[in-house]
Amino acid sequence: MARKAKSTKPAGATSKAPKKRLHSELENDDPNQQQTILPPEPCTPTKQTGGRSGAEVEYSAKKTRKRTSAPTTAPALRSPGLLSRSSHANTLSSRGLPPKAQKVIRENEADHQVENMLCANIPEILQQARPHDEARSELAIATSEYICADLEWRISKDPNQRVLRLRKRAKGKQPDTATSTTNDDSKLAALLSSMGIAAANESSAELEGKLAAEFSEFQPWVFLSASSGKQNERQSYPWIQHFHLYIAHLIRHYLGSVQYGESPATASPRLLLPYKRTDTKYKGSDDDTRADIGLVSRSVGANVAMVDGSAYYNEVFAVTEVKASSGPSRAASTADSGIDTSQLDGDTKQAFKQLFLYSRQVFAEQPDRRFMWGITICDNHIRACVLTSSGALASHEMDITTAKGRCDYIRLLVNWCLCDWHQLGFDPSVRYCEACMAADHLFGRHTRCFVATPKQSTGNQGKVLIKDSWSYLGRHQIQERSGELGEIAFLTKINQMVDEHPEFAGTVPRLEDGGIVRLDVNGHLAIDSVETVLGDLCRHLPKHSSDYAYTHVRLAMTPVGTRLRELRSVAELVVVISDALQAHKAVLDHCQILHRDISENNIMFTRSGNKVCGMLIDFDNAVDANAARNRSGPVCTGTLPFMSVNNLRKAKVARTAVDDMESVLYLLIWLGVWGITTEHRKQTHDKETQLIEWNMDVGMAIRNKRLTMSSESNLKDLLNDFYTPPMSGLGSTLQAENNGIIADYEDLKRIIKAMRKAIFDNPNVPGNAKGTTIRVDTTKAPVKTGRRANVSAIKQALDPIFSDEENEREPVDSFEERADPEVARGIHGDVVGLLRACADQIRSTS
Repeated sequence: MARKAKSTKPAGATSKAPKKRLHSELENDDPNQQQTILPPEPCTPTKQTGGRSGAEVEYSAKKTRKRTSAPTTAPALRSPGLLSRSSHANTLSSRGLPPKAQKVIRENEADHQVENMLCANIPEILQQARPHDEARSELAIATSEYICADLEWRISKDPNQRVLRLRKRAKGKQPDTATSTTNDDSKLAALLSSMGIAAANESSAELEGKLAAEFSEFQPWVFLSASSGKQNERQSYPWIQHFHLYIAHLIRHYLGSVQYGESPATASPRLLLPYKRTDTKYKGSDDDTRADIGLVSRSVGANVAMVDGSAYYNEVFAVTEVKASSGPSRAASTADSGIDTSQLDGDTKQAFKQLFLYSRQVFAEQPDRRFMWGITICDNHIRACVLTSSGALASHEMDITTAKGRCDYIRLLVNWCLCDWHQLGFDPSVRYCEACMAADHLFGRHTRCFVATPKQSTGNQGKVLIKDSWSYLGRHQIQERSGELGEIAFLTKINQMVDEHPEFAGTVPRLEDGGIVRLDVNGHLAIDSVETVLGDLCRHLPKHSSDYAYTHVRLAMTPVGTRLRELRSVAELVVVISDALQAHKAVLDHCQILHRDISENNIMFTRSGNKVCGMLIDFDNAVDANAARNRSGPVCTGTLPFMSVNNLRKAKVARTAVDDMESVLYLLIWLGVWGITTEHRKQTHDKETQLIEWNMDVGMAIRNKRLTMSSESNLKDLLNDFYTPPMSGLGSTLQAENNGIIADYEDLKRIIKAMRKAIFDNPNVPGNAKGTTIRVDTTKAPVKTGRRANVSAIKQALDPIFSDEENEREPVDSFEERADPEVARGIHGDVVGLLRACADQIRSTS
């Protein structure tokens, strides 16, 4: 769907806080995925969806902020802050981590991503921005050639450049020749005239004055040489800003009269303007990271000036990371196309690391962002980077001190100003809304959720949840346009089960509609996937698979649940968890579907009066329990604090219901320590607890969970960290109330102890399936093929947990023994029965 740009005020313009809205479309007959977290106050989608039935459902919701007019074609600009996440600072990923620890984890993660998820030196990546429409492509080429010629003409007549050329000639080096000795615009003017486009009403003298002023500001950058010595990166900020303003002046002058039209060739261009503030913390950031330079999109008719005021992650088009080289300026890399990051120098790696940290924030703040562009600049060397769900690809180095490097970068900037909206990474089928769940990782599924209201009757008059994500789907199935894919297939089967067993209604989502998202690419509907975005360049992705691809999917589901943090008591929590576990068992028993991702976000509840009902959601990571081997994608499944030990260590055994029961146990401990209600959580934000280890590192999480669950006495050490309300200085009424809260948390402790015993020390299972031992003897041949834990990578972290005497005994892996189908079935039933008995007792007394 296209949208019309709102008229832009003359920009030197101050950047204002974002306007939030959403419009989204589901394409017909296709699959979908991912999950939901809902806001206390729903946001506003207007949404059309087509399902397998062919019925159309239109969704809309109340405005949260002032709307701008809807366009008829792809937008020319991104208004300040179109979309954003809500209450991102309280997302699960940061819970339980002091700011310093969170910073270390994110930086380590970014280091890992640069090493493993990035491929560089791919010149073809620049072609991804070339306009698809032939006429616009021709216009982009002509505009680029003129701007390059104008810049080279200015450089060639500059006294400093003449001196530099003479020095090169004296040293026997071939000087870098300019592409033109004149700034004649006749070729561009002729093309514009043939397209019926007139230049801006601006005199040549006025334009020349602006261009000369901008050139004088950035000329030290294009004259940078090895003799210039090490540059301070702050010194280069204004050079980079004024270089982009120079391009924007020429775009506005020659293309400023282009208006929206029926033909894509006459779609309005856009300007890319830099923020005035540099090295600053952007609004919407959930940490203290400071971005160097941001580029934002503005209407082609806007005033060309730096965008003043605060910088916003939810409006930025691309972030630029600037680094001063630690050594003398070096020659551009001449390595072959598609190098891994081991061949990059340290400064370039650091630049990409910072870019990845910024980009994570952009994906979280822009719910309509499918992929994004970024820029790194190390002294005079520029790289463009495309970041997708599957990984990142970076261009070759563009040396701003050479004519070729300058022209390569200018072509990219002009293409960005003229290409289709979807080529910039935005989703033209979504417009304007606040996401109630934001994408919280740089790579992976990028799940976002929205709450909407049906505008036409669909048999459901309440709210619906729209879930938008990138799911790892089989390529052959996508090409066959099968509707039975991933979460779509699972929910369809689960809904049929609920129809036959109505007692489970409301404990699992009901699928209202869903499918693969398709976009209009130059007049043709195309499946929106990473493969569609990158084409043949997908082969360069470090985690590229010939069998599976990240594919854009959407679901509409009911009912709309509420997060666990909105519960009012421990008793309500027990009831909700019990309902979710009964749904888990029913889904496994009747549908042979194993959930595999129990977490705080994936159990929700609905409320009717004073009664609550738990709901198990998000079957995007679920598998067919009868499958010979659980398929795993390139991104680790599950949420770190709640993952079972087998899942954390990637044991070579199929996941079972016991892994999910482990996750429930860890979830209850997590909620007990940090507090169940929102009010309780406010009092534990900076709490020091060993539970932090569950969210810090895989090895630390395995070690702590094994040690904690090895005995009830060890578990007590963690239970002592449970939330305790303040008691001093309170009146008798409040003291009595808080004593009741303490008693409730004591009840939760007793339930957790019973669950630990049922999972790790169950009297009804064989002795080898009890305890928390992991096989660490790597010198002996495996006794049971396929049932050994692959522990070599984590052996060092695990060995010290138990005594030398135990390690010397015949190795036994109790976690693998519990994966036996009969053992797993027994433990699953015991845990579900335990919670059900507790919930029944609570209901009988309420």
